[in-house]
Amino acid sequence: MLEDDGRQADLAPTGIVLAQTAHAVETTAVWLVHRDRALPLRTWAADWACARFASITELIRQWGAHHAELRRLTESPQTAEAIAEHGLPAGTLLFEAPLRPAQLFCTIGNYRRQAIEAAVDGADPGDADRVRAAMAQALMQRRRDGSPYICLTSIDRVGTPLGELELDPDVDTLDWEVEIGAVIGGSGSRLTPSEAHAAIAGYCVVNDLTIRSRVIRPDLPALGSDWLQCKSLRGSLPLGPWFVPAWQVPDPSGLRLRLSLNDTLMQDDTADDMVFSIPEQLSYLSQHIRLRPGDLLCTGSPAGFGLHHGRFLRAGDTVKASVTGLGEQITRCVDQTFHQNRSSPNPAVPDRTTKKEHAS
Repeated sequence: MLEDDGRQADLAPTGIVLAQTAHAVETTAVWLVHRDRALPLRTWAADWACARFASITELIRQWGAHHAELRRLTESPQTAEAIAEHGLPAGTLLFEAPLRPAQLFCTIGNYRRQAIEAAVDGADPGDADRVRAAMAQALMQRRRDGSPYICLTSIDRVGTPLGELELDPDVDTLDWEVEIGAVIGGSGSRLTPSEAHAAIAGYCVVNDLTIRSRVIRPDLPALGSDWLQCKSLRGSLPLGPWFVPAWQVPDPSGLRLRLSLNDTLMQDDTADDMVFSIPEQLSYLSQHIRLRPGDLLCTGSPAGFGLHHGRFLRAGDTVKASVTGLGEQITRCVDQTFHQNRSSPNPAVPDRTTKKEHAS
């Protein structure tokens, strides 16, 4: 864990980013966000083919044909000037997940300090130093001779970046995992790390919420982890708020990931603590599954899980997950029974006040 220097992480993107949002009674559309203002992407549709997409998902599916033009549009000083002069305050927008992934993957146990922390937590206190040294050695060997550990999970888990998450009464060990989400814009199998890096369209903030008590099935403990049960809660993968193109993130290893629970910092580390880099993870994945535009890889989470802190999520909690340059997402946990009995005609729609408060 990094020392907290008392300063807020720089969450704002360095350039113009994309968001899937709605405004007032308008339907959802792609917006370009620059600093604290935004304009619909369709503002430029008359002159730019890349601006004619109704969703980021559709744009990424044709990323190969349009990313170069989109880069010229978003890096043009005139675009930034138009957003500054004519854009609406970003805080008035209703942010949704920036995309609906075609395939969704999660890398497990990919941060060194997290793996060491978990090993020490599970050991006798008097044996902590030996266990810490042994795990550090094992991670070095894994780095030399091993490979990433990646699971496939459901796209139905994707949730809003700024809103509420309903907790079932029987979910009592829901844990947090702030991560960098890598969005694929190319396709291919058996890619080298260099080729895999070139296939990345961009990045998003992810919180891979996991039900810890369901990781191992008590009826079949010898079969290992059950990723279906522990990573299947609807809305348990808040995504966004922005899609940040890869050209704005030349070296994701320097990104800082932070997560707070009710304003208490729980996770704080940088991506250079990864055992396997993002291109290495994608290269390994492509040896087994063909990557396609719109696929999303959640690339692992740093130390500081709720399991370590002895605290899991419950109704009334507020979780803030952020990555430098990729933005911040905010999730409020609510009791499912109470939420469904509210007087609102459509309680599944996130509270607009929540979005206004945190979107900018």
